[in-house]
Amino acid sequence: MNTLQRKEIPFLQNIGKTRDGNTGVLFIALSQFGLAFSFNVVMSFMPFYIIKISPYNTYDTMIWIGMIMGLNSFVSAATAPVWGSLTSKFRPKGLFELAFLSNGIIFLLMGFTDSLPVLLVLRLIQGALGGASTVGIFMISQSSSKDRLAGNLSLYQNSMTAGSLLGPPVGAYLVVHLGYRSPFIVSFLMVGVFLLLCQIYVAEIHKKETDRDRKISFNRDVMWGWALSFIATIHLIFLPSILPHVLGGFGLAGENALKAAGFIMMGYTATAIIGSYVISRLTPRAKLTGVIAAACLGASFFQALLFLSQGVVSFAVIRMLQTGVVAAVIPLVMANFGSKLGGTGIGFLNSARFAGNGFGPLLATFVLAGSNLLTLYLIIAAATVGSVLAFLITTPKTPQGQS
Repeated sequence: MNTLQRKEIPFLQNIGKTRDGNTGVLFIALSQFGLAFSFNVVMSFMPFYIIKISPYNTYDTMIWIGMIMGLNSFVSAATAPVWGSLTSKFRPKGLFELAFLSNGIIFLLMGFTDSLPVLLVLRLIQGALGGASTVGIFMISQSSSKDRLAGNLSLYQNSMTAGSLLGPPVGAYLVVHLGYRSPFIVSFLMVGVFLLLCQIYVAEIHKKETDRDRKISFNRDVMWGWALSFIATIHLIFLPSILPHVLGGFGLAGENALKAAGFIMMGYTATAIIGSYVISRLTPRAKLTGVIAAACLGASFFQALLFLSQGVVSFAVIRMLQTGVVAAVIPLVMANFGSKLGGTGIGFLNSARFAGNGFGPLLATFVLAGSNLLTLYLIIAAATVGSVLAFLITTPKTPQGQS
């Protein structure tokens, strides 16, 4: 069936073909890009929208922002293992596409409500569906040859990162020019396009193939690798939920602040994608541990340096440098442990992204509601340094992924 469909669209016939001849990996990654994009496109404008429609006082509104933007990711982290277990009972491709379509519908519904409780419920449902990214990782692990597995998993992870980081600035741009409902409608259409491509180009994986799973080895070095992915995600995700406050400190408000938020996120999105690609490609396998530690320490330095910025431009430059180094941590951790852990373990490491996506906005809003930016920046920087030291102590000198 897939062969016939590909013949109907000749100019797409060779798109997505990997070096091992697998045509589906790229389209699984593209589908996850679309899912991550829709999952995070609200990050830039939702705080402004919640402030606009909230009937509550400033403190309570800040708490609502944190819950609406962060709790869904905790649900994703909790449901990711459940989605993984379902691959032994149902067709993985069917599960992936069902979750993908359901997420698009939920996302479209979010664009037509102005009730904070309803927004929260829809975001929680979206979070449960987001855990299906584990199915995508599993599909790639089953579809890839052994020598291409690490590279294909890195492609998938970078697609998730690109979707997560491109979503917020695009959302801000659409809101400024087309209104608050436009990001929801555009993302729904994007989900439809990538879902169609996934249906056409991704091969079926039979249930009997999904039974080949391995148990997770919960060594201390793996746990601290999870912690570094978690903290790296916090570095990437924490800022949008408090950007109205940050930009207010620079004298910007309303539409000017929203435009500035979009430009700032476009800038650090670009450096994050470039940094992740370049660092991941240039790092020798024997140097993974050292580069992971160096990237985290560099991100901690720039995190603390944010407080010393004197205006929007200097703040944006420091933030771009920060994300440029920290975005590489997640694919590097995956490369360091991926071949050792197998599909189930990779799903475990993947849950760190969801946990970080949820904890980042909550940490930022709760700390800022009761303290100040300096306290927030130092907490993130100190937690990163502590986790790096623990990671270096517990990780053997020979990288775990080496044979």
